[in-house]
Amino acid sequence: MKAGSQPPPEEKREALIRVEGLYHYFRTPQGLINALEDVGLTLGPGEFVALVGRNGSGKSTLAKHLNALLLPDRGDVWVKGMNTRDSASLWEIRRTVGMVFQNPDNQLVATVVEEDVAFGPENLGIPPGEIRQRVEEALTTVGMQDYRSWAPHLLSGGQKQRVAIAGVLAMRPACLILDEATAMLDPEGRAEVMTTLDRLSREGITILHITHHMEEAVKADRVVVMEAGRIVLMGSPRQVFAQEQQLKRAGLDVPQMVELADHLRRRGLEIPPGVITVEEMVQALEGSGT
Repeated sequence: MKAGSQPPPEEKREALIRVEGLYHYFRTPQGLINALEDVGLTLGPGEFVALVGRNGSGKSTLAKHLNALLLPDRGDVWVKGMNTRDSASLWEIRRTVGMVFQNPDNQLVATVVEEDVAFGPENLGIPPGEIRQRVEEALTTVGMQDYRSWAPHLLSGGQKQRVAIAGVLAMRPACLILDEATAMLDPEGRAEVMTTLDRLSREGITILHITHHMEEAVKADRVVVMEAGRIVLMGSPRQVFAQEQQLKRAGLDVPQMVELADHLRRRGLEIPPGVITVEEMVQALEGSGT
């Protein structure tokens, strides 16, 4: 561990990931660009967190710090008690925190689905028998076991992304980060991925889902909003999306049901506050006698 970087106290070990006073600068010919500024965040075991913000807000930069693809210029990131500044811990940190990126075609490396899922464990030196077991479990978890012998180019976008998730799961991470992994998918593909994330979260895997789709963020346990390299808002989906004007000032949309609720209230309907899902809107309309 670097000189001056002390092991975290016991309370820091309770969080799977803890970010403290994180700064990151990009060096350009025009000087330093402050990409992250005094960011603090914790992710608990099994927590499903949505990270939102417009382009350039620092979401992807923060995500890359969580598995040490980037290292802090100032501050610290702890993963299961390991500091990302400790070069001896990088291998274990990257096994603990897996990442899935936007374009599924860029993440698939083999010509057969099951071989692609096996690629990560093979590089970890896992014995062949265990690799077969991990591949089977991962494909079953994402609902792709019937496609194990398919060529990836024959799959839909949502199916490809689920195979990419299976490839990460086969390495047994404690945390899965999705960096706008649904951005290039159609609504059906996004729904497939969100169903998978819900299942993984219920099974105890920590999820950090970076998304521009507010309907996806509604499904999280907690929503974190970034603007200009800082976290500006954080709380449950109901708490965060109640701050409609602040979100719009940050250049973000709100869930469709929030917009609809506001419209209906202006038309004189009694819609209670905090309606953020279709199911809640149906209940509210039934309660109003509409």
